This record gives sequence, C-alpha cells and structure tokens, in this order.
Amino acid sequence: MFLKELKDTLKQTGSIMTLIVVMPLLYVLDSSFYRTGTTLLEYIAGGFAILWMIAVGYLAYNMFRPEEKDNAVEYILSLPITHWKLLIWKLIPRVAVLLTLNLLTVFLGSGHTWFYNLPGLLAFVIFSQVCGFTLGIVGRKSWIARLMLFVMMICAFIINSVPPELIWKSELPASGLLNIIVEFGFLLLILIPLFRNWDLKPVRTRELSFEKRAIVPLILLAYPVVYMLSS
Repeated sequence: MFLKELKDTLKQTGSIMTLIVVMPLLYVLDSSFYRTGTTLLEYIAGGFAILWMIAVGYLAYNMFRPEEKDNAVEYILSLPITHWKLLIWKLIPRVAVLLTLNLLTVFLGSGHTWFYNLPGLLAFVIFSQVCGFTLGIVGRKSWIARLMLFVMMICAFIINSVPPELIWKSELPASGLLNIIVEFGFLLLILIPLFRNWDLKPVRTRELSFEKRAIVPLILLAYPVVYMLSS
C-alpha cells in the first residue's frame, strides 16, 4: 500500500510541477517587454516556489481521490488496520515529496522560503496533509469541511511563516516547537472523534462529528492570526 501511495503522490505532484515549463516563456516576455533584470534561473526558482505551494494544497485535497474514483473509500476505511497506520501510510510519501521539492527550490539558488525556520516548514507540510486526510474521512463533497480546513491551513501558514515571537509575544526558546504542539493538538481534537465514528453510516455522521468538533479549534487557531494582523 505504501508503494501505491508513493506512486499516486508522484503522479499528482508531477501534474502540478510540469507547469514549470511556462517559466522560460515568462522569462522571454519579461526580457522583451519589462526588462526587470530577473535571470532565467530566478524565474525557474520562483516558479518552483509558487508551484510547491500549490502542490501542498493539491496533494492534501486529492489524498483520497484514487479511492473515490474506484468507489473504494469505505473499503479503505474498513480495512483491518489501525486508523493511525492508515494516516501514516498516507502522510509519509506526501511529506517526503513536498520536503524534497522544497529543498530543490532552495538548491536552484533562490534562497527563498515561505517559512521562518525548518520547524515551521515541517509543521505546515504535515499539518496541511493531515487536514487533507481529515477531509478524506469526512468527504470532499462537504463544502463546510472544505472551507473550515482551508481556513485552518491558511492560519497555519501564517503562524509558521512569521517569527514565533510575533504570535506568542514572547521570545521563548521553544516557541517554534510550541507552534507545532498547538497546531497538532487542535487537529487531534478533530481526528480522535472522527476515528471513533470511522465505520458509522451514512457519511453524514462523520460530517456532523467534524462540524461539531472543528469549530473550537478553528477559532483558537484563527485568534492569534487575527490578533497579530490587527496589532
């Protein structure tokens, strides 16, 4: 199953990253009309950075897409494996591919990173993919789940892309680790009840459980972001 997940991950990632082929065209247009002085390597590196961010959301949203195409989501959820093992099988190949692509972006020479430090990068990548796993359990047809998880991902991105001191108003040595603990603590508040309702029918049962459990973590996760932006 792990190899299948890796194959699906590479296929989905490739469908996004192949858009990098338009970067030379943008470079030619820039050189011909705007003459900003940006080099081709800088265009490619910038394109990688943007496509990487798109790939994060795309992989999360389509985590259960192959199973949905085969009408096998309920079958996957009923396999005789622990819920946490299925989460890990889904998570590891996606996190590994996204981290590799991020390192490639830096290697290309841009030096650009969306995040303040390495823990912030790891936290956001894992957080976003766990959100995708949660959406797969609830069902992608639920627009409420899509919206709430998307807002949570945006909040997690902001929290992990600025110095932790701006969020916690304190220069704690472990403030980056505090980000990770808080974010995943909120996700556990959602996931654990969903695991308990794993095999219940209809799917609406899991959706109602999500809506009931996700509202408080969403508010708590959004609060430091709103406070930081308004101060």
